[in-house]
Amino acid sequence: PILIYLILAALCSASMAVALRLSEGYSSNKYAILTGNYVTCTFIAYILLPEKRILPSLTNLFRAGAEAGAESAMMTAVLAGIINGVFFLGMLLLLQYSIKKNGAVLSSAFAKLGIMLPVAASVLFLNERPTLLQTAGMLLVAAAILVINLEKGKGGASSKMLLLVLFLFSGMGDGMAKVFERIGERRFDALFLFYTFLTALVLSLIPMMRERFSVNRKMSAADFISGIFVGIPNYFSTSLLLAAVTRLPAYLVYPCFSVGTILIVSFVSVLLLKDKMTRRQVYGCGLILAALVLLNL
Repeated sequence: PILIYLILAALCSASMAVALRLSEGYSSNKYAILTGNYVTCTFIAYILLPEKRILPSLTNLFRAGAEAGAESAMMTAVLAGIINGVFFLGMLLLLQYSIKKNGAVLSSAFAKLGIMLPVAASVLFLNERPTLLQTAGMLLVAAAILVINLEKGKGGASSKMLLLVLFLFSGMGDGMAKVFERIGERRFDALFLFYTFLTALVLSLIPMMRERFSVNRKMSAADFISGIFVGIPNYFSTSLLLAAVTRLPAYLVYPCFSVGTILIVSFVSVLLLKDKMTRRQVYGCGLILAALVLLNL
């Protein structure tokens, strides 16, 4: 069934969140974990490339005929992957910075609400039309995220602007899979993912090296192993989300992916990690269940 891609994407995304949660007890160097994660993702992406050619031929690119078309499609995958990688890492670094200024709760809420950007774009520009019940489901998704995460923010105009930038980066990052689904060719999906993670890896080296030389914090074996356990589900979450968005409308994929991840993480955290849920989180999970029902009607 087509929905299996979406279900597995949410499971992998939740596994990544749980792996990050568990890594807190073994590693304190978040930038080293980040780098280890992207090393793993890039390695898997390269192994799964059908052809190991990662650069288009500039000579064939300017020729007429089928060869030029193939090279042009390959170049599209490379450029889209680079842009996606910038959004990937940028959103994560913005989230970390926003957490310091606005707190984890408010920052997480605005990052998760970014899914509404690709959903709105797909409805306005790609002629995807949700039913009335599915529209109600999308509104419940936004309400659930706010109920679970939102609290009165502190700070002035700069803090609010940071939240807005985080919202935009998160939404544009989420939407790149849909953009590539429209402008790219399916045979270059693996190349798109390779350049996504390679770009994020190269850029993640900057804060890691700054951490290394400014506070002399080295990358330990525990950091890299933690990064591996984060990177494996991270890769498959991204690839499965791309597979889902090429087969299902964005207004179904993005809300279900987001709320499905929240539900799974909440379930694992309470039952296995013995975390406690607040009353607000319980209400939010109830809204999520209702939203999932409406989105799939």
